Amino acid sequence: MAQTTGLSRFLNIPDLDKAVPDMVNCNMLSVTMMTQIVLPQMVARRKGIIINLSSELGRHPAPLAVLYGATKAFVDFFSRGLEAEYRSRGIIVQSVLPLLVSTNMTFNVAPNRFVKSAEDYAREALNTVGLTSRTSGCLSHAIKAFFCDLLLPEWFRLSSFGFKLQTNLWRRMKDTVAVSKRK
Repeated sequence: MAQTTGLSRFLNIPDLDKAVPDMVNCNMLSVTMMTQIVLPQMVARRKGIIINLSSELGRHPAPLAVLYGATKAFVDFFSRGLEAEYRSRGIIVQSVLPLLVSTNMTFNVAPNRFVKSAEDYAREALNTVGLTSRTSGCLSHAIKAFFCDLLLPEWFRLSSFGFKLQTNLWRRMKDTVAVSKRK
């Protein structure tokens, strides 16, 4: 799996020449190649489920995570198109777009109402299979995504002020986690 590039401007991603193909291979190539492997058997059986893990960062341009967000946008786009192509053949393709889940990638931020542990998130996301082809995976993430879209439209998030606000929030989250780990 590709190492997380952290939060930085595209040209400041450490070892960019390696990070780009790693991220593309991990988030894009693996999804298409695995689909190529499993889909023929599903078509033959006329049933199957493919669950692809995208990210909320793939729904909108994501300053400081543009490479990650772009590869996750591909996963979502690919999944939605594949769902339309194969739904009539009994195959469910679901795109899952989580927000923060407590993992190494999110600095193991403490779970709370809006941050799920990986286990809790997976359990809740599996409950959405067959209900929708595109999901935040759990109710708390769906609510947060809805209000972020409503209160922080894309034009604002991509403005200079919105960019500074996001940068400060990301840094504060990372610093908060670092301080709590030292305790």
